[in-house]
Amino acid sequence: MTDHLSPLDIAFLAMEGSANPLHLGAVATFAPSTPVHPARIAALLCERAQEVSRLRQRARTSLLGGARWVEDPGFAPEDHVFTHHVRGRERFATLVSHLMAQPLDLARPPWELHVVTGLTGGRFAVVAKLHHSLCDGMKAVGLGLRLFDASRLSIPDTPAPSRPMIPSLSGMSLRGIKDTIDLASSVLMNTRPPALGSPVLTSSTRPRRVVMSRLDLADVHRIRRTHGGTVNDVLLALVTGALRHWLSAHGSAGPSSVVRALIPVDQRSRTGDAAAGNQISGYLVSLPVGCPDPVERLRDLRAQMEAAKAAGPDRGAGALPLLADRVPPLVHRLTAPVMGRCAPLLFDTLVTSVPLPSVPLALDGAALCELYPVAPVAPGHAVGIALSVYRSSVHVCLNTNQSWMSDAQWLDGVLRREVASLQDARELVGLPR
Repeated sequence: MTDHLSPLDIAFLAMEGSANPLHLGAVATFAPSTPVHPARIAALLCERAQEVSRLRQRARTSLLGGARWVEDPGFAPEDHVFTHHVRGRERFATLVSHLMAQPLDLARPPWELHVVTGLTGGRFAVVAKLHHSLCDGMKAVGLGLRLFDASRLSIPDTPAPSRPMIPSLSGMSLRGIKDTIDLASSVLMNTRPPALGSPVLTSSTRPRRVVMSRLDLADVHRIRRTHGGTVNDVLLALVTGALRHWLSAHGSAGPSSVVRALIPVDQRSRTGDAAAGNQISGYLVSLPVGCPDPVERLRDLRAQMEAAKAAGPDRGAGALPLLADRVPPLVHRLTAPVMGRCAPLLFDTLVTSVPLPSVPLALDGAALCELYPVAPVAPGHAVGIALSVYRSSVHVCLNTNQSWMSDAQWLDGVLRREVASLQDARELVGLPR
């Protein structure tokens, strides 16, 4: 089976860099009922990965800048699955940070799985890395589910249909050309010079740190019922509050301060192509980090998200991925090194929410306890933020190179303070806790 990468897939491939690798990540922890044998877990993952055709393929480029997924004749799943043993939360976080900072080898199928034992309570973890050219967050979930025990039986290994490699003016209608011009105009009109000295932007290439924190989903639902909006609105407000605390400590949270966040939006329901690589657009949202009132911050974000949804994900500056998918692959190849560094002109950080199934999941009989998605970080950005909801918990993950923000205890504390602030505001509207 071979099929073409879309222009957006190629853009992610071309923007890969050693200081800012463009792979998606996930950290899944499991609670086994019997002693863990890491070699057995690794062998099981190899066996299941062998069955997924996309994981046996690598990208082969052409002279015109296009690329196809082709079977790797030397593929051996054991070359992509590794085992580690650590003790303690701090050493585990250090290992995860190190693994996520290492680029994938794009000369072979671009993914890795790392089995980590020695966690508290006899738990083990699987750290996954999949290149963004291979999949977006939604597709990554689909690929990952095939590695679990029961879910793999209900998800067919459907090959992606072949997609046109190079958009051309001759193949575009006048309406299509107009839409592309409108998208490009919207993106250009929303660019602005990066704020000098902003802590959310950086030229540093020092090692990044992955920081993880878990919240109770029931608390988020209580806030939502009181103040309205969606679970994602509340999560965005909590993230905004955390950023406000961090920026205030750096003297960078004035009354009118905002952090512009790109919020990826899945497009699969619109295209009907569940098997393709990247099918995303986005919303561009101004996080009101200068506002001292947590309820006002939530109301502001709720209004922005409602307006963005009403306009649709195929309009506005946040639709940058759609614009990228209309650019010929050769242009991406030639301009990616420069364009990749232009992200701070449009947004300050990425905030992505990865949807997970609510059913119980397990690996080799061990129940899945936590699943933290890890977002890539664009050049010039100091942090990428990813969230997921699984069963009764919310998982928050920062990928950052800022020393203050890389303190796990700080993240735990500041998120809980934000939850408490929004729950305490219930008294202001006359509702019981």
